[in-house]
Amino acid sequence: MSIHLDQDVAAPPPAAAFAAPPAGGLSAPHRALIVFGAALGLCAGFAPLYFGTISVFLQPIAHEFGWGRAQTSAAGVLSMLGLAAGSIVVGQLIDRFGETRVIGGSASVMAVFMAIQSLCGNSPWLFAALSFGIGVAGAGTTPPGYLTVLARCLRDRLGVALGLAGIGMGVGTISMPVIAQTLIAHYGWRSAYAGLAAGALLLGWLACAIISRGARGLRGHARQRRLPAGSMPVPGYTVREALADRRLWLILAVTLLVSMATLGMSVHFVSLLVDGGITPQLAARAVAVSGAGVVLGRVVSGYLIDRFAARKVAAAAFCLAAAGAVLMASELSRAIQFSAFAGLLLGFALGAEGDFLPFFVKKYFGLKSFGRIYGVLFFVHGLGGIAGPVLFGLSFDHFATYKYALLCASGALCAAMLLVLRLGSYRFSS
Repeated sequence: MSIHLDQDVAAPPPAAAFAAPPAGGLSAPHRALIVFGAALGLCAGFAPLYFGTISVFLQPIAHEFGWGRAQTSAAGVLSMLGLAAGSIVVGQLIDRFGETRVIGGSASVMAVFMAIQSLCGNSPWLFAALSFGIGVAGAGTTPPGYLTVLARCLRDRLGVALGLAGIGMGVGTISMPVIAQTLIAHYGWRSAYAGLAAGALLLGWLACAIISRGARGLRGHARQRRLPAGSMPVPGYTVREALADRRLWLILAVTLLVSMATLGMSVHFVSLLVDGGITPQLAARAVAVSGAGVVLGRVVSGYLIDRFAARKVAAAAFCLAAAGAVLMASELSRAIQFSAFAGLLLGFALGAEGDFLPFFVKKYFGLKSFGRIYGVLFFVHGLGGIAGPVLFGLSFDHFATYKYALLCASGALCAAMLLVLRLGSYRFSS
């Protein structure tokens, strides 16, 4: 099996790797529909619409209820624990019921929980429970849902497809904080949550309809070959085989370090800027610049990982994010221009990471257990999304500054950069 995307020589894969790849043959319009549907769904998914706006809601909620920042951020980011739990299950549900059914149901239940949270009283336990439920329900609206569709349907130029689909998450990361800030300013945080819930429901179902239409081309191709869709042998590792491979453990470690650092900075980004004397309106715009970095990271990394070893591209992205953390810890962060640039670097790493994980799973472990292995990685990603923001909040409450947390985040990103370079060459070429 040739490994034409990496210059290193690949080690012999297990017997499962020699199975034929799944049926493809999608026409360009059908491919475009699937990618566009995934982009639209990611734009209104859990990550940009709920987790990406927590930093905007942090101060209004803490002010109304009289909570500390660590307490407020802990309640909010418990959604990441729910996401971690849901990510393990969502792959199995997709294998059994299909992508669009799971994604549509996920968007619906997430919207209901968000609407209920907009009515929440001064109870951190209830708020935390609802956040957890939003994370569990929203797992299907995240990359384990939408990007699994791309990995299974598209055989060529997967990196570009992942990058283009990820633009949707970048657009959401840009627009949702600004929309949320505007709604909060005019109607209060409760109405803002209700409005975001309506958007999650409508856009989620529209994305499912578009993906379903695009997937008709794959089913039609299977009928032309007189085969049921998905009947050909699928190459790849089982979950047990993957757990015995050191590469999975390296990717798990990298995922944890990067998610702790980047999501910790992301949740506290607005508060960090406001503490430095920047107005909430300008801070929200800096978050929008961070969203532009997510778009840039998605597109650039998606283009590069189809042409160069993905581990080297990942190492470069993590290095940039580490530099952004150091910049935020310096006195230069008091100037909005430097803060926005640091946010751009942070967003670039966030966007690039979204491309690396599914690409790593397909290239190192194949498609046989793609959903489940990807779910395990997203589970660890969720744990990092819990630990990072809480540690940032505790650090601020103890030292009255984010400086030390930012320097630790930079160190974690440097460690991830060194670990990802040890992954070695791909095991699967398609």
